[in-house]
Amino acid sequence: MTLPATQFEHPQGMAGTDRRDIGNPALPAGGERLSLARVLHILRRRKWTIVSTAIVLVMMGLLLTLMQPKIYMADATVRLTGSNRELAAKVGDEMAEPDMKGDSDVATELEEVQSLEMARRIVEKYKLVDDRRFNPYLNPPASTLSRLLGRSPDTVDLKTLDPAARARMKEKLVRYLKSGLATGRVGTSYSIAILYRHHDPEVAAMIANAYATEYTQSQVKEKKAATSEAIAFLSGKVEELRSQATADYAAVQNYRIANGLPSTSGASLAEQDISVYNQQAATARAEAAADVARLNTARAQLKSGSAGDDVGEALGSPVISALRSQRGQLVVKLADLRTRYGERHPDLLRARQELADLDRQIQDEIDRVISNLEAKSAVSSQRLASLSGTLGSAKGQLLNNNRAMVALDDLQKRAEASQGLYESYLARYRETSASSGTERPDARILTLASPPNFPFSPNILLNLMFAGVCGVSLGLAAAMIVEMQFRGLTTAADVEARTGLPYLGMVPENGSAKHHRDTPAETLVAMPNSVLAESMRSIHASIQMPGSDRAQVIAITSSVPAEGKSVLSALLGMISAQMGSRTIVVDCDIFRRGLSHEFGAEDGDGLMEIAATQTADIDRAIRQVGDNLDLLPIISRGREGDRLTDRGAIQSIVARLKERYDLILLDCPPLLAVAEAREIAGLADGVIVAARWRKTPDDAVKTAARLLPAKLAPFVGVVLTRVDLKKQSRYAPNDSASYYAHYQKYAAVA
Repeated sequence: MTLPATQFEHPQGMAGTDRRDIGNPALPAGGERLSLARVLHILRRRKWTIVSTAIVLVMMGLLLTLMQPKIYMADATVRLTGSNRELAAKVGDEMAEPDMKGDSDVATELEEVQSLEMARRIVEKYKLVDDRRFNPYLNPPASTLSRLLGRSPDTVDLKTLDPAARARMKEKLVRYLKSGLATGRVGTSYSIAILYRHHDPEVAAMIANAYATEYTQSQVKEKKAATSEAIAFLSGKVEELRSQATADYAAVQNYRIANGLPSTSGASLAEQDISVYNQQAATARAEAAADVARLNTARAQLKSGSAGDDVGEALGSPVISALRSQRGQLVVKLADLRTRYGERHPDLLRARQELADLDRQIQDEIDRVISNLEAKSAVSSQRLASLSGTLGSAKGQLLNNNRAMVALDDLQKRAEASQGLYESYLARYRETSASSGTERPDARILTLASPPNFPFSPNILLNLMFAGVCGVSLGLAAAMIVEMQFRGLTTAADVEARTGLPYLGMVPENGSAKHHRDTPAETLVAMPNSVLAESMRSIHASIQMPGSDRAQVIAITSSVPAEGKSVLSALLGMISAQMGSRTIVVDCDIFRRGLSHEFGAEDGDGLMEIAATQTADIDRAIRQVGDNLDLLPIISRGREGDRLTDRGAIQSIVARLKERYDLILLDCPPLLAVAEAREIAGLADGVIVAARWRKTPDDAVKTAARLLPAKLAPFVGVVLTRVDLKKQSRYAPNDSASYYAHYQKYAAVA
């Protein structure tokens, strides 16, 4: 048999091959590389898996979306104009902070809107417990089973609820109300958006507006309450501080009175008095010394025999000066009278008497001057003594005042502090009282919510996009899983790598070629240059390579039924006959008799009749179906339980045929279905296992190959049947079958 080692070479070699080695995979040394091109080919092969999975997921997503309840979202916008911090500057000692400091202030306002207390106020103010449109606990939703059965749950009558149950429902409703609320900052502005979700658009808008209104109004209420608290606090504080200031002022005054400090300038006046007394004492001391000196001088002059007229004070006396002036005039008059009259003249006597009187007056005046000097000296001394005593007393008083001023200063500071604090709180009290009733909210509503026209959820487009993405992803995963689990044979590389058997060629599906006839046989006869004809020539060449021993008997079988082995046998016989070889095709499948039906052999004798009577003329059963091509059909199945191998019938027939034909093709039953197929295949020089393209599992081919006789192990090959050339070019662009399109153009030009 000319099946060379290069065509039917087993991984362990031809010599010494046993049955266990048949069908072992012969993977490439480097393994199977998963390239981008291979991934794309896999996706192309499994595109319907991906598409169908994506469609199913999209339809499920659409169905689930349509089943979901519609949720509407209404939104209101509130602008933040400041915060309630100015009151802190009125009541406390801290400086008022800026109205808005940034993200932290906005976040604080958002937390206030989302608080449970805000939700509780809205539930109470708008009586949401009694609102059946909003309160889900009054109309419990029906379960899935109830909806399927057409039942609806009983509604709740509020009149039958006791206060405790109503309070519990209210608390549950507060949390339910809060669950539908969403808030957020509008961009980077000092504005917040209040959004509310509900299945009723009217209710959604009502609740959103309720939150916006309650938020702004609650600020006014809080400010009024805070102002009232501040007024009450400041009123009590002012009264307390007033009493304290009065008590501290009284303590100061009582201390002054007790210590003889009528004013805060007592010490300064004492110091001024001491300064004045010092000056007056110094002046008095100087005057007393001067008076004493004048007195002593005058006394000294008198003791020296002076009449006193040369005493300084006498010289300066105007009376004495006038008397002396009169005396001088009188002396002149007296001298004139003495000259004119005698010593006894009355005028002269009167003049002398007047002169004596003048001298007596002058002396008396001088005595008075001296007496005045003595009195003046005594007065100066007494005045100096008095000033000295007063100065000492003033210094003692100043010392006492200085001691008392220490405590007075402390009392005054306390009184001033009390008065200042009292005045400060009084001013705050007046300012707070004046601002009462003028409170304004720190926020204002920019836009009120209106009932939305379209639901916020479910988002059909988004859900479908998500379902589509998930579907495509799941489809890709399913395609890869299916491809990894796929055990069919697609290419020559698949055959050799996964079965360990040589690849002999392929038989294209008749309708997949561009040029074809109704049946494969007609295409082969009418179109000798067709892809089908060239494929059969390739298979024939694979089993009839030039060599010393040519293969004469070829068994054609499959692992399972419906693999196209009978068509392969017929076409291979026809192509062998066209190439000039005397060829006979023997139908050995007594169950299907597919080859006999292919050539229309329905009457006369057949293989079973020849096998039953081995002496019969074999020529009676052979039909000529073409030039150099004969057929040995099976006309009848014979008796129940009859087999071709009984009593060596088929062996004898094959031996007789070898003497007459160049190539004998045995169309055998499937190896895994019929045990007789192994014995029939044992008569052949080589075995062709037909495997349907992308249908027959590789495990089935390997199992079937292992059932063949051990001697045939090196001479078993695989042919892929019913190959779709159009799909093969997409599924396996590197396979030889993908180039048949080029061959068709080449053949058409030829």
